[in-house]
Amino acid sequence: MVLDERKRYILESIIKDYVETAEPVGSRSIVRKHGLNISAATVRNEMADLEDMGYLEQPHTSAGRIPSEMGFRYYVDCMMEKESLTDEEVEILGKKLQESIREWNDVAQGIGDFLSQVSNYASFIIIPSIKYSHFKYLHLVPIQEGQALVLVVTDVGLIMHRRIDIPRGISPEDLQAISEVFNRVCKGKKIMELRRSELQILRDDLKKRQQVIDRALEAVDNLLDNTADEKVLISGALNILKEPEFKDLDKLKRILTLLEEDGLFKGIIPDNISQDVDILIGKENQSEDIQEMSLVFTGYRTAGEMGKMGLIGPIRMEYWKAAGTLDSVRTIIEDLLHNRF
Repeated sequence: MVLDERKRYILESIIKDYVETAEPVGSRSIVRKHGLNISAATVRNEMADLEDMGYLEQPHTSAGRIPSEMGFRYYVDCMMEKESLTDEEVEILGKKLQESIREWNDVAQGIGDFLSQVSNYASFIIIPSIKYSHFKYLHLVPIQEGQALVLVVTDVGLIMHRRIDIPRGISPEDLQAISEVFNRVCKGKKIMELRRSELQILRDDLKKRQQVIDRALEAVDNLLDNTADEKVLISGALNILKEPEFKDLDKLKRILTLLEEDGLFKGIIPDNISQDVDILIGKENQSEDIQEMSLVFTGYRTAGEMGKMGLIGPIRMEYWKAAGTLDSVRTIIEDLLHNRF
């Protein structure tokens, strides 16, 4: 049902005030705070109509109204304008991402931390399995006498760096030669296609530098053992404690348990996800454990695979800010993956 302009303004005013205060909103408060040129009685009539239509609810103990899930849904679908990151927030995130050599897992964790800090909700980032990523190159970088850094890069980006000990007397030229053999054997292959047989070929080809190869291959071996599953990174779970809706300890315990268990958490996120921002409000969530919360989420593209990220909060969420923030961060992530690695 299409609402007229006055009802839309009153619904939006109640949503914004309720999100801010977590308290039912009365007609006099709307007139006073929003400077309406109509009487409180007229606002009460409009609120009664909105309640009859299902967009507002009246708690038993209050004369004020709160938005219903249907009211939030109408606002999100028909009225909401996304509020993107401010220039200052973009600068803060940019500084986090301009740090020196870091693995993509670390970068993603930093992005998750940023999302939770800027929104004051819990955030999640699901990193897709890298087993379908293509090996791009390996570098052995001398650090100091007796030590080198193993860098493994795929088309997803920098996915691993490990410090290894090397025999004294191994020169930068030796390390470069080893890197070239790695890259000749492995370049262009999917990570899941790299088998220990290829690694054995490398061992046979580089027997003269066996100690370096063994340590480098141990690092790559470790990578092969950690490519099967998606990784879930949760940030800001304790932000939930700040919300008055979750003062019930049993309710809070269920939610925190859900956030702590990767398998359980992945079950609440839809499988089919796009690069659009989607919003599930309250009972729209399939899992009963999260039907008193809302999810705002989107996908980000990494070398053909789709990762997922989003925010989790009370039904009383700043959907306009959450959706705009995810839009902005998704663009930044995809630019980073494309340009930096």
